[in-house]
Amino acid sequence: MRNIHDTANFRALDPRLVQDLLQDREGEKPPASRWQVLRHRAFAWLLGAALLSNIGAWMQNTAQAWFIYEMTRSPLYLGLDAFLMLAPLFLLAFPSGIVVDRLDRRRVFFTASLVQIACAAIAATLFLTGRPAVWALLSLSFVAGAGQAFANVAYVSLLPRLVPMRDVPQATALNSLQLSLARMAGPVAAGGVLLWLGPAACYVANGLSFIALLAVAWRVEERPSEAPTMNAFAKITSPLQPLQSLTLWQALAQEMRQLRHYLKRRPGLIEAYALCFVVTFFGGCIPVLLPSHTRSAFNGDAQLYTWLLGLYGLGTVLGSLYIAQRPKPIGGGRRALYLTCATSGALLAFALMPSPLTGALTIVVAGGALIALLSQLTALVQFGLVDEVRGRVMSLFLVTFQSGYALGGLAAGVAATRFSTTATMLACGAALLAVALSGQALRSHLSKT
Repeated sequence: MRNIHDTANFRALDPRLVQDLLQDREGEKPPASRWQVLRHRAFAWLLGAALLSNIGAWMQNTAQAWFIYEMTRSPLYLGLDAFLMLAPLFLLAFPSGIVVDRLDRRRVFFTASLVQIACAAIAATLFLTGRPAVWALLSLSFVAGAGQAFANVAYVSLLPRLVPMRDVPQATALNSLQLSLARMAGPVAAGGVLLWLGPAACYVANGLSFIALLAVAWRVEERPSEAPTMNAFAKITSPLQPLQSLTLWQALAQEMRQLRHYLKRRPGLIEAYALCFVVTFFGGCIPVLLPSHTRSAFNGDAQLYTWLLGLYGLGTVLGSLYIAQRPKPIGGGRRALYLTCATSGALLAFALMPSPLTGALTIVVAGGALIALLSQLTALVQFGLVDEVRGRVMSLFLVTFQSGYALGGLAAGVAATRFSTTATMLACGAALLAVALSGQALRSHLSKT
């Protein structure tokens, strides 16, 4: 895979744009601290609130996955739940990008979050009244996913407005870190809550954490718009027309033209999108199949499941920290291929582990390698975007990201029902290894031409 930000990959650009890019890089000052982005109070407050909210979301997701498997004893329903939760995120990604670029981003985020709060409240009521049903939870997953589709694009488009452009890669890395911390803490907290208070309490906790996030998001102040740091990227995107003056259908057509225009002038982005889809399709099977694998391979209970999922989250924390210590995107394409190999090896190892102890060791590595890879790809895509098209470009990235998870989760559930969770994970690991080796071969070929 070519590195998106290596100057050799700007061969399709006018040579003057390449020269501008080099001059901009030479003029940049090295950061005083790797964590300097936290000095921006608005960003720090929103990041902390998002961490709390995501812990609540993981508590709810953990409780729901275990309940559905205990009621059905079928990996197919686990894959179906993951698909229904994530399908709206890629089906609505383009419309949500248009909405975010045309309307106030915080208002979009607020409205979409209220939809998710309502779904959590309805599910909690079903449990409290003793009438939970699998079909009802699956339906609520789809509706909440529709709200999340708009909330995610609004959130990732709002974050760069809270920090200077030079700090965007570091802000992206820290946002991935808070997602990973939530992935670790949420399942562990859910284990205790499930044992003592039941699933309803997990849904209530998610709703309350969302309210805290909305209170912070409504009050943070955005920075004034600034000119792009890199003149090359400013010239690439200068022909793009704002969407505010267009009708909805005109905006949809314009969005497709603008994305095509932008992607032609950012060589390597298509490869980043493709790798992101493949990695999430094959690499995201562990969290989906873990309830079934815990029962079938380890003969474990809900407590073991939540601890294994928490250890997977610990791995994602370590992986995010690894990328956060490397905020510069130079060399990111090569690093992405190495991380794809690491993800493949960890997935194969976890599938073959005979006991919970050895499985716990490998699941940490699996989570760390996968999230490090996705964080690297996110930083590569975010780097150098101008604010006028950020919502649309990131919506395309979220399409590939979420569609990979959704379709991969459904496919993993179907495969595990017919074969086994172990065989399914082995097949996914082998597919990732083939992708990594093919990408390395292609990169070597391109470097010689």
